[in-house]
Amino acid sequence: MAILRERSNIAVPRVFGYETNDSNPVGVAFILMEFLPGNVAMDVDGGYETHNGEIPPQHKTTFYNEVAQIQVEMASVRLSRIGTIIKCTDGSYDIGPLPDLGGPFDTETAFFEAWAAKAKFPKSSDIIRKSMNNGLVNEVLSSISEFPRRMKAVASRLSSCDNGPFPLWHPDFLHSNIIVDESYKILGVIDWEGACTVP
Repeated sequence: MAILRERSNIAVPRVFGYETNDSNPVGVAFILMEFLPGNVAMDVDGGYETHNGEIPPQHKTTFYNEVAQIQVEMASVRLSRIGTIIKCTDGSYDIGPLPDLGGPFDTETAFFEAWAAKAKFPKSSDIIRKSMNNGLVNEVLSSISEFPRRMKAVASRLSSCDNGPFPLWHPDFLHSNIIVDESYKILGVIDWEGACTVP
């Protein structure tokens, strides 16, 4: 989160200390950070049970304009490679591997090739067979099995800008991680542990 405080105007909590390893006196990974006043957007005005997590119509324009501004701010924080952000002891930043994917990646092509090699469809063929019209099942299963090979074949053509710098991405940028006041003005964004640079 320090990189956001240094390179953007996004309000994020100040981190006082953390430990990513379970072998510490507490026995679990933890983070101690500054309290941001307000509430997550999905819990304001009675919470999810009252409005199903929807932003009330009278607040949508303001809220989504601010969400868009935060997206622009995130995209303006750029680093030379694709991967997780690591703060070095000298205060600079480096890029590390992405969980379950590897890296860091110097090009978008390398990222998409690695992603294609590791891509797994979330449903089994049995579940797909049970949930589909018999006429299309074989075509869908064939498409799923061919996806990694096809993705790898087009990886180098997916972007006109193969080299960095690459923008920061918050993989869980949802109402549940946006702190707002009672009028849905955004006060801050939380839950950055999966943040990384992406194509």
